Amino acid sequence: MPLQLIPVRWLEQVCKIIATGDRSLVQRTRDFSRKFNISFPGESEGEVEDAFLDYLESETPVGCPVNMGRGDTWEFFFSFKGCKTYGKIMLREGGRKVTLFSAHKPEKKRLWCE
Repeated sequence: MPLQLIPVRWLEQVCKIIATGDRSLVQRTRDFSRKFNISFPGESEGEVEDAFLDYLESETPVGCPVNMGRGDTWEFFFSFKGCKTYGKIMLREGGRKVTLFSAHKPEKKRLWCE
C-alpha cells in the first residue's frame, strides 16, 4: 500500500488545535518528550509543533493511517532542523483534542504502509 494523502478535514482540525498552543487541548506523551529530547537535545518541543504545522499545511502532506482505537491517528515523515523526523499525531475526543505521540529521528526507514 502506498503513502496516502492525509485527509483535509483531519489536517484542518489538527492544525487548528495545535496552533492554539493550549496545553489542555494538545497533549504530549512521556514517550514523545523522551524520544524528542534524545533526538534533538536542547531543542524546544514548541518548535517542533511549528514544524508539524509547516508540514501539515503544505500542499500535499502524506502519511499512513494508524489504528490506535481511541482516535484518528496518522504517522508521517517531516523535517525538523533539517533532519528527517518521524511524527505521529492522534485527533481525539470528536476532533476537540490532539495527542502528540512522536517527533523524533526515524527508527525505521519506511512508514508501515510504504
